[in-house]
Amino acid sequence: MKKRPRGRIFLGCDNKPLSRKEIMDAVNKSGKFDTKFQGFTGTDGPLGKRMENSKTRADIGWEPQYPSFTEFLGVDS
Repeated sequence: MKKRPRGRIFLGCDNKPLSRKEIMDAVNKSGKFDTKFQGFTGTDGPLGKRMENSKTRADIGWEPQYPSFTEFLGVDS
């Protein structure tokens, strides 16, 4: 019997990294919201983090419902 994953944190992501700006550009492009995002304030550094979750996928067999955030929104990347 495979050991159950207790007390562990599993990362859920689509492995298609986007910066925060790219995410908000996609949200604006989607047309799903009446108000458009105008921009970030007080940010000089990188606007996002790259995440990878092959261990989560292997350990618990998880796959995201949508292959990417832009596909979830229904816009081209």
